Amino acid sequence: MAARYTHGNIEHVESNPPRNTMRQRRSTGCGFLFLIFASILILGAAWLYTTWRSSQSVLPSGLSINGLDVSGMTRAQALATVEQAYTRPISVTYGGEPIPPLLPEVIELRVDMEATAQNLDTALEEQGQSGSILAFVNYLMRQLSGQRPEAIQVPAVVLYSRERVDAYLQRVAQKYDHPPLKAVALPEARTFRPPMKGTRLNVEASLPLLISALRAADPADRQVDLVVETEPPPVASPEILRRAWISALEDFGGVPGIFGKSLANGQEVCLNCDVAFAGLSTMKIGIAAEIYRRYELPLAPQLSAAMKGMLTESDNAAANKLLAEIGAGDPYTGALAVTTFLHSLGLRNSFIAAPYDLKEGVPDPQIVTPANSQTALNTDPDPYIQTTPTDLGLLLEGLYQCAHGGGGLLRALYPREITPAECEELITWMAHNKINALLGQGMPPGTRVAHKHGWRGDTHADAAIVYGPDPETDFVLVVFLYQPEWLVWEESVPTFAAIGSLTYRFFTGFTGSPPTP
Repeated sequence: MAARYTHGNIEHVESNPPRNTMRQRRSTGCGFLFLIFASILILGAAWLYTTWRSSQSVLPSGLSINGLDVSGMTRAQALATVEQAYTRPISVTYGGEPIPPLLPEVIELRVDMEATAQNLDTALEEQGQSGSILAFVNYLMRQLSGQRPEAIQVPAVVLYSRERVDAYLQRVAQKYDHPPLKAVALPEARTFRPPMKGTRLNVEASLPLLISALRAADPADRQVDLVVETEPPPVASPEILRRAWISALEDFGGVPGIFGKSLANGQEVCLNCDVAFAGLSTMKIGIAAEIYRRYELPLAPQLSAAMKGMLTESDNAAANKLLAEIGAGDPYTGALAVTTFLHSLGLRNSFIAAPYDLKEGVPDPQIVTPANSQTALNTDPDPYIQTTPTDLGLLLEGLYQCAHGGGGLLRALYPREITPAECEELITWMAHNKINALLGQGMPPGTRVAHKHGWRGDTHADAAIVYGPDPETDFVLVVFLYQPEWLVWEESVPTFAAIGSLTYRFFTGFTGSPPTP
């Protein structure tokens, strides 16, 4: 069939090509595409086969022998690595403390390499690692489906002497087990050995843990924490700590006052703890407690700022602002209110008669207390602000018990006015006091110490709540040091640290070396 059209005076006629010619062209094009497609398939299959053959020379991904990853290694490398792994010692701890490692030869530990190699070969055959066409087909299907290879766990055959394992555990028990030990004074070293809990190796519970560790090939698993049962240490006599304090103060020429108390069992230790001392900035704890008794959380911004300045920076101006707040604008009235509050708690030896740095022109109040009435020891206490180590210690104990469990002295007398959250916030401010750590310098790094220090020329003081390794070891410690005329910081600082260290050891059982102040 022809197509006819006219251009100018010329008539053109075109005829359609024959159908056979078109079919030939289409057939040629399809054949060419098929050839390209077939070539791609052949090249891809060849590449996959080459890759597969190459992978057959090393162990597949995810294969481990007794927990030790050996994927990507040759068979010989894997077996050698496993054999080497079992020559390493096993790390052992007793009661959380490392002891000498267990050497493989002690228990005749070895690997049956022939049996282990047979286990490896069997696992490879089961996973299609035999090199057969079927194995290649399985590999090809996994590649096309994107399926990841499954983890392959191969058991190594580990041999050891059970009799020697039992004997090893018995030797550990004989060497490290001990009954509870009493505290022992070491006067020549000016210290003591704290009471120690008793320990006993539970052989029956430890045995499967040890066997599991010795069978493991992965170094991370070749360690065992032996099961150790403990018996509480005997309660140490307060006299042990008191004598240690006296030894530490042997070169101190003034009057010390120390009060220590366990916040778990109530055990108290005292050295001149009911002697009157200048209250100094330690009495700011009482001001803070009265603020929290009067005001609910959250404190107004101006009160919170003053509380921070008073307890973390020992700012006297901030303390006077809070006294003025308590006294409706008059800091002297506020000081009287704080004294009344302290006396209501039974702290009869503590008072504040005038704001800080505002005593000029104020007559001596001549306040008489049981503590400043005694004449055996004289510390020249400030007539305007006084306390005793015992009074401060009992106030700190009340704050701690209020914050931790909601009980104690403060909550008993003011159950609706002082809340656990308020007590915790006060303690937190004290824990942020980083000026002159004093007692905390003798304790292990990281020990939480919520404290308030204070000083004047002849008297230095620090009052602290100390948090031990667990709540059963928390305690209160208050220390005052008075030396007539002048007390040198270079002498008092190491003294505070020594007393802090001894007291920490006594109440917590800590046996490490104290830090150097």
